[in-house]
Amino acid sequence: MITVPDPAAVLADLRGRGVAELPAVDVRIGASVLDGAVTDIAATLPATAPVILSDGGPYRTPSGPVVDRLAALLGGCPVVQLGTGTVHADEATVARAIGTVGAARLLVSVGSGTLTDIAKVTAQRTGSRHIAVQTACSINGFIADRSVLVISGAKRTVTSRWPDALVADTDILAAAPWRLNLAGVGDLSTVPNAVAEWRLASRLGHGPPYRGAVVDQVLAAMPMLPALASAARTAEPEGLADLARLLAASGLSMGIVGSTAPASGSEHAVSHLLEMALHRRGCAAAAHGMQVTVATRLAVRVWRLVDRTIGSAGVRVRVPDESAAREAVTRAFAAFEVRTVEQCWTAYRAKREWLLAHRSAVEALVADWAPFVASLTLPTPEGFDDAGRASGLPAVAGDLGAGYDDDLLFWALRNSHLLRDRISIVDFADLLGVWSDDSARSIVADAATGR
Repeated sequence: MITVPDPAAVLADLRGRGVAELPAVDVRIGASVLDGAVTDIAATLPATAPVILSDGGPYRTPSGPVVDRLAALLGGCPVVQLGTGTVHADEATVARAIGTVGAARLLVSVGSGTLTDIAKVTAQRTGSRHIAVQTACSINGFIADRSVLVISGAKRTVTSRWPDALVADTDILAAAPWRLNLAGVGDLSTVPNAVAEWRLASRLGHGPPYRGAVVDQVLAAMPMLPALASAARTAEPEGLADLARLLAASGLSMGIVGSTAPASGSEHAVSHLLEMALHRRGCAAAAHGMQVTVATRLAVRVWRLVDRTIGSAGVRVRVPDESAAREAVTRAFAAFEVRTVEQCWTAYRAKREWLLAHRSAVEALVADWAPFVASLTLPTPEGFDDAGRASGLPAVAGDLGAGYDDDLLFWALRNSHLLRDRISIVDFADLLGVWSDDSARSIVADAATGR
């Protein structure tokens, strides 16, 4: 029988295995748990003045607006509202949150994943304690000690802080737009590809070592996604609670490893680039989880490209020379500010230099490719497409809404390896000399038609 891992059970299991430096996060998931959880948790934390950080979203339960209820529960504490339903995690917004919250507070965040990312950074930099109130099952990052910020115009993941507590009240989750809850299923659907890319990089000796114990239970629960997608659509409380648990278990894996690698591969880099492009145009982006599941359809096809390339004769590993790499980064991000280009070049240059020094490790993996790939829990393109259909997830650019098309997907996929210093399957295709405009366009076309 397949079960959804409970975050507390995951932590207990890891402690039993002797895993060190595990977080002490109080996770409360269930129906009507908000008031009791916040009261209990606040009582266990040092006596500090509470403050609520909100993105201004209309979060409600049958008992009324969530922020108003919490403010009253916490003695009429102040509310810092950073937006009117949406918020952008750029440097100015983070600075405003830090300056307004002040030092050593009890910070209660109520809002989206982006708002929670801002809150975790704010708690870290102000020395505050933090209770995160989850308002939708939209992402796996509510619990992790990592935050995605926009720094010099580029999406960047930074170390922030574990929340002291995560509260996921299904009364709140059920009132969220169903598409936001379905986006959480989309975020989870990407985990097998992210883990495969983590194992790829780890095999080369780059980034955090692979630790199967932190992701095995999440991977084992992947067959549950269609049922969780149904719960997201119908706002079924028990199903939403299970979805929140699985998202939290996935989020824990990132913090425990000290990297987003267990849940973020090239598909997340594609998603970050989509958001950067849309923000530059002044357009609203689709939910993160919707973007990454479409991007995963592309990523699994890049794996197939690499697999077929290695299976052919005469494969050679080529690390791009510095001038060509610099030109590629400049061309890819020419529409952005100079500081964004420099951000991306700094990250990619570090990766390129590492690959240059470890070319023999890449060649060794190429030689051992077949058994390595056989050991992965990576779905085939057809298998991933079928699972997405069973869950009712978006499949092509047009499913994501206005502003998305195959040209934008192509640009984001083609340049995804140039955004950050993490090694991905796209980097591997580039090292094998098969990453080009033509191959990226072919993959976008194949994903659109299910080939």
